[in-house]
Amino acid sequence: MAILSISREYRSGGRVIGQAVAQQMGYDFVDKNRIHTDLKSVGEKWGRLVEEFDEVRPNLWEKYDWEYRGFIALIESFIFKYALEDRVVIVGRGSNILLQDIPYVLKVRLFASLEVRIERVMLKDEIDRETAEELIEKTDQSRAGYLRVIYGTHWEDKQYYDLIFNTGVQTYEQITQELMKVLTQWDQKVTPEGRQLLENLALTAKVKARIFTHPEVFIPTLEVFHDGQSIVLKGVVHSPKEYHLVEEIAREESGGYPLRNELHYRE
Repeated sequence: MAILSISREYRSGGRVIGQAVAQQMGYDFVDKNRIHTDLKSVGEKWGRLVEEFDEVRPNLWEKYDWEYRGFIALIESFIFKYALEDRVVIVGRGSNILLQDIPYVLKVRLFASLEVRIERVMLKDEIDRETAEELIEKTDQSRAGYLRVIYGTHWEDKQYYDLIFNTGVQTYEQITQELMKVLTQWDQKVTPEGRQLLENLALTAKVKARIFTHPEVFIPTLEVFHDGQSIVLKGVVHSPKEYHLVEEIAREESGGYPLRNELHYRE
């Protein structure tokens, strides 16, 4: 079944619309609260990191910090895990980028004018206009910066979306109804090939998360990706022990899936 990915400006209605679609269509709903719970279930430190870094633009040091890369790898693995279950609405966290090659993922962008969103924030949070505007600008900049730094994309780039809605012009209900209609049509895009691609990417994300969060692994140059045929390990290791440990983790987690090990020692 089709999947809905929602990218949203602050207070543009992403959660309200996403929850409405999920409830009326019998879909699962995944937002930051769900991801927070998942991270905390893995370990206390990951729960702590989510409070500090969730959808926040990392600085240069944080981007290449091994613990932060593990944090991002975990989030990605959760997104792919939920996508595999089908019939799910996923809000934020770059899900539209991660799932961009899956044909039956409907990728939606929600926005509204600053003035409309200021009024919404003032009403909901009971704060003054200046504080509301500062909150909106800070949140939008953080979310946009997160996508730019982690995935090298601009969140306003139309190529990453199938539909774009102005929630200051259309009501939440109108958009919800339209999304439900399009999702039903999007079911026709589900193919064995698309499903296989999602399974391959999800398994790769699972392997990557397991390696990046292992307490005995530290390889700043490490890359884990799918090349269309196999899961590829690439990077510079420090010792034979580390080389074999990473390969062992990957083989165990992938369950016999084709694996190509391109790790090498520093010359």
